[in-house]
Amino acid sequence: MELRNLSTFLTVAKTLSFTHAAEELNYAQSSVTAQIQVLEREMGSPLFERLGKRVSLTESGRRLVCYAEKLVNLEREALSSVSGNGEPGGTLMIGACEWLCADLLPRTLQTFRARYPKVQLSIRAEACDRLKAAISAGTLDLAFLADARVRSPEIVAEVLERESLIIIAAPDHHLAARRRVRPEELAGEVFIVPRLVCAYQESLFNAMAAEGAAPGPLVEFGSVEAIKRCVAAGVGLAITTHTAVRPEIESGVLAQLRCTIPEFHMHVQLIRHRDKWLSPAIAAFIEVSKAQIAQAADSTGARRTA
Repeated sequence: MELRNLSTFLTVAKTLSFTHAAEELNYAQSSVTAQIQVLEREMGSPLFERLGKRVSLTESGRRLVCYAEKLVNLEREALSSVSGNGEPGGTLMIGACEWLCADLLPRTLQTFRARYPKVQLSIRAEACDRLKAAISAGTLDLAFLADARVRSPEIVAEVLERESLIIIAAPDHHLAARRRVRPEELAGEVFIVPRLVCAYQESLFNAMAAEGAAPGPLVEFGSVEAIKRCVAAGVGLAITTHTAVRPEIESGVLAQLRCTIPEFHMHVQLIRHRDKWLSPAIAAFIEVSKAQIAQAADSTGARRTA
């Protein structure tokens, strides 16, 4: 049984598409099909059901996922442990929620790649709940969350930063010039939200509704930059942190509403599985991430917690 075939199997199981798996792995689709067929012959059972254009895991395929993840992760740990005399190498699977992909993650990745060029990085943007599930399942090495504090016996969560949530609008929005915006004045307003919604945003919307400020239609976008541009164009309001939009606020492209709704915080956390081996690459990435958070906090005055 080749580990390459197991890795390909996991990609197909994740995407439920031979075409998408081939694109992600940079293989020809025929190569992906051939690897899965070899694995199915070795298992003596079909791993996927192909119903027209739809692909789903069989019962045998679902049982294999757990073992395949353990074997592939073990290979990566072994390569990281014995190669390069302890110099970080191998592949890191990193997850992050949408807002952090637009702010913290690019700065961290730039610094990390400059210091540790032998480490290959695979980045995955997901909603916070899915990131926590992926860490629990072992399919991600580390994940960044912007959410309520994680309290789970199988997850190690380190809070890197805490920031208050703010509501942003176009500078010419009818509420932007107000010295104080009452909750009821937000009722019915259009809010632009990331496609991968995290729990902190839902909590704030619930609190707004309790104050008589239930939002109007929600417009979803898959890109944070697209959300910023839509807000600046007057399409609607958005919830974020000051750090994520500081340049746009300082330049006058966006405005922060002075709302009297209850203060909410999001916690930027770096999480990993309790039993995850801290390879040199993982330890180095954690160190760089902490340094980037500390640097940003020192320059913006953001509050950090231990």
